[in-house]
Amino acid sequence: MDTLGERIRRLRKNRKMTLQELAGDKMSKGMLSLIENNKARPSMESLTHIAEQLNVSASALLEQSSREELRELLDQAEEYNSVRLIDDWAKEARQRLVNLIRPHMGQMGEGYESGRLLEMYGRSLHYLEEAGWEEPIDRAADIYDSLNIIPRRAAIGMFRAQVHFTERDYDRALEVMLKERKAIEEKRLFIEPMTRLDFDYLQAVLLYAVGQTEEAMAVMESALAFSRENDLYYHMSDWYRLASIHALMAGMADEYERFRKKLRQYAEFADDKEAGGFLAFLDVHELNSFRNDHASAHRQIKGWPEDKVAALSDPLHSPYLSLEVGKALSGLGRHQEALEAFERALVPREYIHHPIDLSIFMEGEAYKAESLWATGKTGEALDLIRDVHERIAFLPGTPYKDRVEQVHTKLNSL
Repeated sequence: MDTLGERIRRLRKNRKMTLQELAGDKMSKGMLSLIENNKARPSMESLTHIAEQLNVSASALLEQSSREELRELLDQAEEYNSVRLIDDWAKEARQRLVNLIRPHMGQMGEGYESGRLLEMYGRSLHYLEEAGWEEPIDRAADIYDSLNIIPRRAAIGMFRAQVHFTERDYDRALEVMLKERKAIEEKRLFIEPMTRLDFDYLQAVLLYAVGQTEEAMAVMESALAFSRENDLYYHMSDWYRLASIHALMAGMADEYERFRKKLRQYAEFADDKEAGGFLAFLDVHELNSFRNDHASAHRQIKGWPEDKVAALSDPLHSPYLSLEVGKALSGLGRHQEALEAFERALVPREYIHHPIDLSIFMEGEAYKAESLWATGKTGEALDLIRDVHERIAFLPGTPYKDRVEQVHTKLNSL
């Protein structure tokens, strides 16, 4: 491990501070130089001043917290962090993680363990909607930068973009993502293929979100070519799903069939049940939303496995299943049954932020408004469609948005 003076010099240079700036008005530049070169030991008062100037704790400079102790803490924190955000006890796990790390915040050093603990702590604070999450995230980014740990540094850059994405500020999210990616790429450091593909996928998703579909497709085609060249299957299912939905919305029949075929081949090759389930959903979705063939959609739905986990293994997809059931029943005039299905299509709003997903659910709400109207609940139907029409107005143009507009016009003219 480096000496106290070496740690101070490294932190000062990482923060692009001069000797004079770090010395401030409480110590001399000459004394600071002696300390950095291990020719003098700072007093506790000077050490505290230096730590404050560097925005770290004095104990971090002294490395009072042993690396082994931090490793043990990290192992415990990773267990809580491994709980998926869609799991029932996700909130409790993140709160336990925060409670575990918080007493040790003053002991964080400049090694990987500290960086990872700070990152998880900041992410968990944000998830719990607590203030102060930015500082530990920024400190973690500085540590990863100094240690050239690119995958974790990239993950923080993508997290910063996703914060704006979850707030539905898609333009800002794209701006932050491109800025973070550029900052890493300009250092001309080796970026692992999977990290590059993570960046590519997020960039394509955000480009779609702001309506730049051609640019999104170009990023996707480049990423797929890169994956083939490097014999990688990372994000392959995600790419083909995104491309399939885009081609379906754009009316690109040949492209739609091409990407559906590739997704099916991938699902069979990788034994990816989730991808296979998505294809089953996509078949019904096309019939309901793009062909208005609700009878065929309902027949296919009846062929789905009764076990919804077997139909779509990702719990996040269950609302999509119920949504398609409701749309098919509504289109067949079975409005009371449709309303019961729509009640099961509860949107997990904390996880759905992309305009395409939001628009799909808003289209479902338009169907629900029609069923409410048909069952005599005209006031409730009008309130719903007016609310949906207002919410979807800020999203990019899609066939789903067109459907909302049609129902809004129809119900308001009756």
